[in-house]
Formats: sequence, structure tokens, C-alpha cells
Amino acid sequence: MKRLVIGLTGPMGGGKSAAAEAFAQLGATVVDADALAHEVLEKDSDTVVVVKSIAGENAYDASGKPDREAIAKAAFSNPEKLSKLEAVVHPAVEKLWRAAAAQAAKQGKVCVVEIPLLFEKKLEKNFDICVNVSCSEVLRKKRLALRGLSPEQISERDAFQLPPAEKAKRADIVLFNESDRQFLKKQAAMVLSRLTQ
Repeated sequence: MKRLVIGLTGPMGGGKSAAAEAFAQLGATVVDADALAHEVLEKDSDTVVVVKSIAGENAYDASGKPDREAIAKAAFSNPEKLSKLEAVVHPAVEKLWRAAAAQAAKQGKVCVVEIPLLFEKKLEKNFDICVNVSCSEVLRKKRLALRGLSPEQISERDAFQLPPAEKAKRADIVLFNESDRQFLKKQAAMVLSRLTQ
């Protein structure tokens, strides 16, 4: 396989995690940018200093675990604080996924990086290909309701993202997650087959 780094995105409830799992089953190295961000919040010393300046000392418990809800509340209440936090978290996360991509390349694997706000944060140029996972709005909202989100919470969170149709428009490839996971996996296999020939 030639070196290939895929940016994987999509709207909340669209099926990013299911697609990431499909790519992993097909042999790709899959990296979850949100999981890396959690790691950075806890272990990156520069980030810890900035977080405490934004959210206070209580942003971490006695064992050093971050209170992500308190951090999010403090950051999202103030655009300046959010920018300050992103300025330290995003480069640290990028460093980690780039290291994972380099390791994947050494092993002859494709690296898939799952990033919910790929287009919103203008990160698409960091990837060889951008893949968006889509489904109908009815199904998307049904899935989110099953996760316990109210229509108001869905609207609140959607406000931070581009509309699903715009995400699909900006992507190089769109996967449809409308039926079962096997169909999604077939689409992922087709993507890998075509991109690595």
C-alpha cells in the first residue's frame, strides 16, 4: 500500500464511528482526534497550564483528571478563551495523529483520522483524501434521540458544525450510512481498493 492519510468526518449521528470501525476491520490504522484531544488535556503540560488559566484550578481533580464538562463550559462561554484553548490543543493533537500516520506508513497501512470538525477548522489540506459519512436527516436525528439528546440539544450542537449537505459537498468521497454496517464496510473497502491501487 502506498502512504495515504484519510480525513474522516461527517455530521453528529451520521456514522463516523461506524465508518472508522469498518476501516479498522479492513486493516487501516484509525485515529480518533477527539480521543487524542482528551489525552492532550490530561497529559500535555502546556495544555494543562492554558486550561487552568481558562477554567481555573478546579478544571482538574486531585489525581490530575480533567473535568471536560467544566472546561467546555468555560471555553464555549467566551470566544477568546475558546481560541486560546484551540491554539494549544489542536497543534498537540496534530502532532500525535501525524506520528500515528508515520507509523502506519512504515507498516504499509493507510491511516484514517476521524475529525468531527475537519472542514469547520479548515484542516482538509492536511489529508490526501477527505471522506464524509452521511445519512438522511430523519435517521440522523433518530439516532441522536436514541443517545438521549433532545431536539434542543441537537440544534445546539449542530450550530457548531456546517450543515450535513455542506460537509458532503466539500468531501472528496461520501459514504452513505443509511442501512446496515455491512453495506458501510463494503463502501469503505471500495474506497481503500481504489485509493491504494
